[in-house]
Amino acid sequence: MESINWDKFRILVTNRCNYKCQFCHNEGQGKTGHLDMMSVESFKQLINYLVGQKVSEINFSGGEPFLHKDIVEMIVYANDNMSCDISCATNLSLITDEQINRLAKTRVKFNIQFPFVTENEFAKSTGTGQLHSILDRITKIKSAGIAIGLNTVIQSPDYNAIEQMVKFALENELPLKLLPQIGLNGSNRFIDGILPILEKYTVKFVNKGTGALRWTLKNNNHQTSVLYIASPCFNKDIQTCRNYGEIRILPNFMLQCCILKGADERLCLEKGKNDVISQLGRLWNNFSHC
Repeated sequence: MESINWDKFRILVTNRCNYKCQFCHNEGQGKTGHLDMMSVESFKQLINYLVGQKVSEINFSGGEPFLHKDIVEMIVYANDNMSCDISCATNLSLITDEQINRLAKTRVKFNIQFPFVTENEFAKSTGTGQLHSILDRITKIKSAGIAIGLNTVIQSPDYNAIEQMVKFALENELPLKLLPQIGLNGSNRFIDGILPILEKYTVKFVNKGTGALRWTLKNNNHQTSVLYIASPCFNKDIQTCRNYGEIRILPNFMLQCCILKGADERLCLEKGKNDVISQLGRLWNNFSHC
């Protein structure tokens, strides 16, 4: 079977979100007034085509994926038909108890947009988010046995806020991913101020070679991990980006190889599996420069 070479698929099920985060890049999608929702049947067709391919992860995202009325059905279908990791990037504000119970039967992991650990700053950053409500849902998800981690976009060199976030993640044993905001002046140097914070608690460090740096932290009886995404976009490091190997599938099935570039080619599902695999393989071969 022909190989597609892409290691990860980020499925953008909608372009709309109920939060109003000023820093949000909306996964590289244009912020237009037009609402897009991915077709469930077309999504299932894509998954059927990917069966047998060496894919390490399918990540559901948006916009906010839980604005899509069939998001649970889509996650379940990927879980039941693929052997790879399944994850979902969400702000967690819309998930219901019934959805939590259904997803507890899958291997999905939630990656939660979590900008601040104080109520006021959380509300100011998200526009509509309520920290206490999200903390309640985090507790329910952990109780259901679903894996969950925090994603924090670093918007400024406010290292006090970052240290608060690290302590919160450690005390609650929640994996934390720190993402310096792409396109923000000086964000490529945030790591210099964050390192001393992490080194206080570090017991292990790994450079994953994909732009991700991983620390294992421990304090008293609590342990967690922190992943810092040293984005290859900062240095236009195409090799590191290829090592990560992620392609975005927009709600209308336009294909986006780079978060900083628009999508200008549609996935031709109607042409059948062989043509789709060839199309993805060709895009990989052409993904050789920034």
